[in-house]
Amino acid sequence: MKNQWIRGYLRDVIDSLVAGVSVNSGEQDVLTNLFIIKTSAISKGKLNLSEKKPVLPQEIARLKCSLRQETILISRMNTPELVGECAYVAYDNPRIYLPDRIWQTNFRKDVDVSVKWLNYLLSSKKYRSLIQNCATGTSNSMKNISKEQLLGLEILYPSFHEQTAIAEVLSDVDSLISSLQKLIEKKKAIKQGAMRELLTGKKRLLGFDDGWESRKVGDLCSIVTKQTGFDYTSIIKPSLIEQPQSNAYPMIQTKNFEGRKFEFNTDYYIPVNIAKEFEKIVLDKVCLLFSIVGASVGNIGLFPEDRVAFCGGAIGVAKFYHDIDAIYAYYYFLSESGQQQIRNVTKGGAQATVTVEDIRDFTMPYPKLKERETIAQVLSDMDSEIEQLEKKLVKYQQIKQGMMQELLTGRIRLVDPDSKEKPKTQAVQEKQLKPAHNQHFDDAVMIAGIVDAFYSEKYPLGRKKVQKLLYLVRRKEQADTSAFHKKAAGPYADEVRYKGGEPIAQKNQYIQVKRSDKGSSFEKGAKMQQALTYLQDWKKQVDIDWLVSQFQYTGVNELELLATVDMAMCDLYMVGKEVSVTSIKNLIRSSKEWQDKLKKTYFKDADIQRAIKRCQEIFEK
Repeated sequence: MKNQWIRGYLRDVIDSLVAGVSVNSGEQDVLTNLFIIKTSAISKGKLNLSEKKPVLPQEIARLKCSLRQETILISRMNTPELVGECAYVAYDNPRIYLPDRIWQTNFRKDVDVSVKWLNYLLSSKKYRSLIQNCATGTSNSMKNISKEQLLGLEILYPSFHEQTAIAEVLSDVDSLISSLQKLIEKKKAIKQGAMRELLTGKKRLLGFDDGWESRKVGDLCSIVTKQTGFDYTSIIKPSLIEQPQSNAYPMIQTKNFEGRKFEFNTDYYIPVNIAKEFEKIVLDKVCLLFSIVGASVGNIGLFPEDRVAFCGGAIGVAKFYHDIDAIYAYYYFLSESGQQQIRNVTKGGAQATVTVEDIRDFTMPYPKLKERETIAQVLSDMDSEIEQLEKKLVKYQQIKQGMMQELLTGRIRLVDPDSKEKPKTQAVQEKQLKPAHNQHFDDAVMIAGIVDAFYSEKYPLGRKKVQKLLYLVRRKEQADTSAFHKKAAGPYADEVRYKGGEPIAQKNQYIQVKRSDKGSSFEKGAKMQQALTYLQDWKKQVDIDWLVSQFQYTGVNELELLATVDMAMCDLYMVGKEVSVTSIKNLIRSSKEWQDKLKKTYFKDADIQRAIKRCQEIFEK
């Protein structure tokens, strides 16, 4: 037994479990402001409130059990994989109700328990397995758990103080993961916008003004084909093997690819000598794969040049004469215009179907070679950035799982045996893990560093300058700047001011904010040294030093100019547009919040041109 961890049961802290009722619901156009959540709203400890349906007006009187804050939702009836899934409820929501397949906890009043900690525990790998094992049911597709079995789960309870500390650390990691997920979604949206503009000729890249043709896919390909049913039945199927071998190719099915992502650990493999009898469907060069049957119609794959595989059924293969045309066509058929073409020819019935003849007849806008290459490169670069962010996301998720394993089992302690809290960095370093802190806390420490470096009794340090310096240092770090928006004084992050770095820095006494009729000014706080220690430990002092070297004597108006121009340049780069004084001004003019900047004396053409050059010098190295 862990020191000061008490062995008990789930029923020691949960007084009762209550469920809602099943009611008839409609689609999103139903005129009601009351909703019932789906069982799919609960997954991996999280509650997704977009997974809900409006309740029909005649069913409203039957509703029972709305969402209450500081509770846990538990899926009591679901598939074997999802039964027992939990989700923490942070806020009351009297408009959203539970179905009968979901329980909500009522906690005992006479015990202290961190609801967040308990939700993390029940969502951990160990407890997910325990709950699934106690589920019953005669159907392989649906299982149930009983209240008695669930409340009888044995739990090791740390002190309330340690529960809270564990929950705080894991919440910080969740915030980091959520921030990265939002950034990935933003990058994907930007890419979709770029495809819409660049692949239709609505926006042209710098240096290109030649006319475009319209070309059929069949005219650009050496072959457009698929695996036939006869070949599969008579020769291919009898030859398939289930284990990889050095003399066998993986057989790619529709489930094995999406976009540029291919899974080569497949269900089946085919001997090389058999595959070569069907050379047309051997995938040994850059080519385009179309899902042509079933729910996956519309899925496009760009097969890589450095692998060899065999094409399975329900897939159309387009082998282009030139690799660049395959890459360009891949992006076009991923775009809304390309997907619409696919939808237009899809046959209905029991299964959606697209034919090889349909693929040959698909058309696409076709600029000259150099422009096709440039468009493909711009979009490929976006894909590479998204891929790196997704790899980082997987790494963070793995770190979280490791931390849950260590913290929820007591292998790493955040509180010593005398209930004195250890510095989180010390506790985590004991297992060679990085200290857990989120973007808001990072900002608080960085704001403290900025105040320490730029504060002067003679020249008050205002919020506008601090925000610009924080934006610029994030750019230098190549960090996420999505919190900064196109505000009148922007780039400006309301999140940093109201619920992020600034209030945390004040609460921790790293800084103090004094207010007067001239506005707010930032000064050093009593515990400034604590923040500076974090900067040293995290090796972030070098970034503060960089800010000083670049902007020590830069006025707030000049910082606004630089930050505004830099954000505009980033937006232009993302959609493959030329950066110039004109394009910067057009972008500023297109923003309702920003357009008045062009009336300011320090936003003249010469100022913008100077800012472009400066931003290129300091950020594009």
